[in-house]
Order: sequence, then structure tokens, then C-alpha cells
Amino acid sequence: MHTVEPSVNRPEYEIVSGFEDVPTSIVSDVTGNVGLTMDSGMKPVYSGAELAGTAITVKASPGDNLIIHKAITLAEPGDVLVIDANGYVETGHLGELMCTSCKANNLAGIVIDGAIRDRKEIEEMEFPVYARGVHPQGPLKQDPGSINVTISCGGVTVEPGDIMVGDDEGLATVPSENAESILERSHEKIDAENNTRERIQNGDYLFEINGYDKLYEKLDVVGSEDSVQ
Repeated sequence: MHTVEPSVNRPEYEIVSGFEDVPTSIVSDVTGNVGLTMDSGMKPVYSGAELAGTAITVKASPGDNLIIHKAITLAEPGDVLVIDANGYVETGHLGELMCTSCKANNLAGIVIDGAIRDRKEIEEMEFPVYARGVHPQGPLKQDPGSINVTISCGGVTVEPGDIMVGDDEGLATVPSENAESILERSHEKIDAENNTRERIQNGDYLFEINGYDKLYEKLDVVGSEDSVQ
């Protein structure tokens, strides 16, 4: 069954844009590390890539990009194409020209569980792309696919309208229904880390600040300070 749903319930712009200065590590921390970060095989095509935008989900046949071309025409400014190509890395599903089209139409980036090509040109145009691999072979254009359905990408379930956050460390998915509260907790976490950083710079240790010393005291450690005469 192949489905193309042109409409998406997008979060408010203020919420999506609010994640532009939130690291993926912070998203992971405030969501309890419950599987919202994609696996380590999903990497930015170039160093310094960053993105935050609304997910337009695509289910593509491995080695074929016809449905990806269609998805580009349905995406709106600020959207991120999130493509499930079943992890296939022996074909470049998209390259410079498709990324140029996305950039010209103000998309926020592309995430593909599969391979891309034209890495150098994509870096030069500074368009954020995250992929599982790079391969020079071009794709077919003969198989159907689906747009704006539930997909699995990088080991994470992604729904159309979720918010994608990407940086040098990887990718995090923010479920749309919880986006506002996750954004609020993220900024609270950032503020708390800034305060902690000041204490560390003044010589304090995370070991005491975070109460790890109390955890340590409960361990049966041979040769601890208390046993030293």
C-alpha cells in the first residue's frame, strides 16, 4: 500500500525555530534518553551542519528516488525531508541538484536512512544533509513510495509533523505533541548547564555538584580514602 498525503499538521513556527539553538544532546537528556536520538550511523555530510525543522516523511524503495522528487514538490519552507530508504547505501538517492532545489525552496534540510552523492558540492552550498552513507551510483525512478506516513529512520519512529534537530553530534526527533514542553525543558537544561559551567570554572567538581560523591560512598570500594592510614 502506497500513500501520498499532501498535508501535514505542522507545529507553530515559534516552537520549531526555538530548537535552532538546542543541541541534540540536550534533547536526549530532557527526554530521558528514550530512543528519540537516531543511531550513530546517521551522520552529517559535512562538519558544522545544523538543522531544525518540521518532518516531511518519505518511504522510498531502496535505490529509487522517484518518490523523493515528488516529496520535494510538497514540502514547504522550514520542512525537513526525512527519508526511509531502508538503510540502503549502494546507491546515491539524492545529490547536488535535488539539494539545490530544496535550498531554493527554503527547506531546512534532508535526513536519509540511505546514501547520497555529491558530498563536496552539498558541503559547498552549505545545505544540511544527514545520511547513512555516500555512493556515486545514481538511482532508479520506477518504484512507488509513500509520503507523510509513519516511518522508521535511523532506528527511530518518525511521524509527519515531528520536529527534527541535527548538529555535528547527530540527530534527535521531537514528537510534535510534546514539542512545546520539550523545548521549555531544553532551555531550562541549557540555563542549568550554564550555571554549572560557572561553578566548574571556579574550581568545583561535577563529582560533588551532581551528588556523585554520595553514590560513590555507597559502593564497596577497596582502597578508598577512608581506608588509607
